[in-house]
Amino acid sequence: MKANLKRGEKILGLAITVPMAVYLLIFLLVPLLMLFYYSFTDYSVIWDTSWVGFQNYIDIFRYPEYVRSFLITLLLAVILTSVGLITGLLIAVFMNALHRGKDFVRVIWYIPSLLSMAIVSQFMNMFLSPDAGLNNIIEALGGDAIIWQDSTFWMMFWITVLLTWKGLGSTVILFIAGLNSISADVYEAGKIDGVNRIQEFFFITMPLIRPMFGFILITGFMGAMNTFEPVMLISKGGPDRSTRVILYCIYDEAFANFKYGFSCALSVIVAFLTFGLTLLNIRFTDNSIFKVKEEDLQ
Repeated sequence: MKANLKRGEKILGLAITVPMAVYLLIFLLVPLLMLFYYSFTDYSVIWDTSWVGFQNYIDIFRYPEYVRSFLITLLLAVILTSVGLITGLLIAVFMNALHRGKDFVRVIWYIPSLLSMAIVSQFMNMFLSPDAGLNNIIEALGGDAIIWQDSTFWMMFWITVLLTWKGLGSTVILFIAGLNSISADVYEAGKIDGVNRIQEFFFITMPLIRPMFGFILITGFMGAMNTFEPVMLISKGGPDRSTRVILYCIYDEAFANFKYGFSCALSVIVAFLTFGLTLLNIRFTDNSIFKVKEEDLQ
């Protein structure tokens, strides 16, 4: 009887894991191996493919425009993660303190996260139109219309605002979950010890939600590294390539310049960079600054 039960469990386990393994093999491992192989070629669907070795990788670091795309992407990721963490935490603390309409406010804040980035980007295009949107308000107040698309500062600013607004709902919900996981007894003990609101926030709340900080930091940074749609639909990498993030660079090289092998090399570097940043963030998350120590609660 037990042997039959164990055999049934093994069959069930195989029935669950084998389809997942096949799926990962076909849609993850094989494409990664193909990507890695083609990054050493001048692959094209038009002419013959030839082996070029490390030439694609050498060209990436030879031309400053590609290094600049990496730096722009990292800068955008740092800005989005920093602004999202600070703003999301403050909004979560405010919402958690509400006594009425708390659920309604949470739903309102989370709605942007459910919207399609393509649709939101098109609304932003209308908002930044030279003949409509925000310029109508500026002209009504007596100012001159601004061609936002010609300004390197404003295009990066509005893309950052859009991405922050779009991702803020998820950040707030995660912080609220972290805040709600703190036992009320901890705050009661703090009040008995004479802890005021500011001390309560910095010495009780912050240490107890540090694990959530780590999770949001990882997911937020990785999400920012994958920025593509708003750049594609709003700025198209301009002006003067100031918003040409690395994913748009890969798209541009592959489908505009037909340099598929070169774009594969860029993708490999992005994959290794993302993997390295993930390991770094996980290590940082496991560090003691993200762990609640006993002395933090004393």
